[in-house]
Amino acid sequence: MLLLGPVSARAHPNLELAIEGQLSDQQRKNISSYLSLGRLADNEQLSEAMFRRLYRKAAKEAAKALEPFGYYSPTISTTKRQVAPDKWQVTLTADPGTPIKITEVTINLIGPGTAPPRLARAVEHFPLRVGDVLSHQQYEQGKDRLIASALENGYQQAVFRTSRVEVRKQEYSATIQLDLVTGPRYLIGALHFQADFIDHDLLRKITPVREGAPFSPRALTRIRQSLFNAGYFSSVDINYDLAQVEPDTNKVPITIVLSPTPAHKYGIGLGYGTDTGPRAILEYTNRHLNRFGHQLDLHWQPSQRKSDFGGTYTIPIGDPKRDRLAITGTYTTEDFDNTETETLNAKISFDHFRRWGEYSTYLQYLEERYDTGSNLDSDQMRFLIPGIRGSVFWADDRLTTRQGLRLTATAIGSDQGLLGDTDFIQATLHAKGIYSFWDKWRIIGRAEIGTTLVDDIYELPPSLRFYAGGDQSVRGYGYKKISPTDDEGNLLGGKNLLTYSLELERNLVDAWSGAVFYDSGTVSDTFSNPTMHSGAGVGLRWNGVFGQVRLDLAKALDEDGSWRIHFTLGADL
Repeated sequence: MLLLGPVSARAHPNLELAIEGQLSDQQRKNISSYLSLGRLADNEQLSEAMFRRLYRKAAKEAAKALEPFGYYSPTISTTKRQVAPDKWQVTLTADPGTPIKITEVTINLIGPGTAPPRLARAVEHFPLRVGDVLSHQQYEQGKDRLIASALENGYQQAVFRTSRVEVRKQEYSATIQLDLVTGPRYLIGALHFQADFIDHDLLRKITPVREGAPFSPRALTRIRQSLFNAGYFSSVDINYDLAQVEPDTNKVPITIVLSPTPAHKYGIGLGYGTDTGPRAILEYTNRHLNRFGHQLDLHWQPSQRKSDFGGTYTIPIGDPKRDRLAITGTYTTEDFDNTETETLNAKISFDHFRRWGEYSTYLQYLEERYDTGSNLDSDQMRFLIPGIRGSVFWADDRLTTRQGLRLTATAIGSDQGLLGDTDFIQATLHAKGIYSFWDKWRIIGRAEIGTTLVDDIYELPPSLRFYAGGDQSVRGYGYKKISPTDDEGNLLGGKNLLTYSLELERNLVDAWSGAVFYDSGTVSDTFSNPTMHSGAGVGLRWNGVFGQVRLDLAKALDEDGSWRIHFTLGADL
């Protein structure tokens, strides 16, 4: 950005300083920081003798401030005016002049062996090329990148033997000469673990860096971070000595000292949700069941409408934060509207977590006793259900998202001949996207579609049927209130689900924002001519370190009734 008019660079009780000229914002700031007149402290007394001394240096200091941008022959003029016995006005006008352009760039790599491709690419992408205006900032950044690339490739003693910029002011040209002496290349040596409480083969699976990889600060950071993230250790200390390198291979032995986290972890919490009513949660985790990294999580979550007790036994497959085998069992009771259910659920799953998403394959045993208030729809059923579930997401920040998208798909089914009371296949797809614009505005959209292939939906228990309505579905309606009904008005659930939502949110002040929204959805036995149920309302948001707290006031648009309050909290994606 070029500033053509005067800009006040410094306000002092005894001095008004302005900088004029066709200058970029960075150039103006640099001149201001170079000027002795611009660095006076507010409480510093400015005598006439001091003012004259500093004023005489201003033109030379401003010229020096333009050199880092490639301008070595600027035209600088200064004017002064005394407006009071102890107060002056100074105007500095700068014309940068003709820039210095680069006519030659020479970068040599000197050392044993052949430079690896990454280091060669760092040389190729040096930010200054022939014909560019000389920029000392880019020059230093390029040097830093070369050293950083050398370190990441194992050259821990890399140093510049020659680092020179030769400027020819009369020719308005400059040459760059860099000679980088790499020194020997060091490699990751044998990893030695000091931790008798956990299996060392598991530790090697968790560690993402293998013997023979380039020895670098990033490799050591990856080792430390991966071990911390595993959840087994309270401290991770990495020790090495370059003087102990193996002479023939240049491998550096590494010793990793690990301290365990406390084995037992307890949690307790209270809360309230408009779908569940008052609720509490008690949790227990044993993080060190055995030296093979197995863990046990137990939880009990009673609430007004839905309560469950269960646990998960986790077995790591390699890095436990990436791949694991989980054995889960839960007992759940739920009471909503006219429906009461008791569900026993046991599942074994292979879970895989990646930076871009997660996916699981599983086998589930479901036994459910239910009563919907209809004499034709009360039973006890059992199923053996294989399934697959996957999510992919792209987001700048999953807690407080400005731009992001998440897609989640699930497919399950059962065979009557394989411990199932009926044949069915069910698939769901859920999408949520967030787009920010105009700095303070966000559009949040979500949609969900699901369908069930089954001869008679009422041969499936309520937990395998679709319902809509509530905090995470169509606001303005009660929890699971959108559903096909029998002649007595009992909610029965349906084969197919379709919901969508559009929300416009604006930041108000600090962490607070407001929103308006429109939700719509249907549950039916066919997708032809669906009857949509819609709700709309307004909301208040607060962004915390754990995610967003949302308080919504919504009204159903398709039926008479009062406004409903919806309360949720959690991450954006």
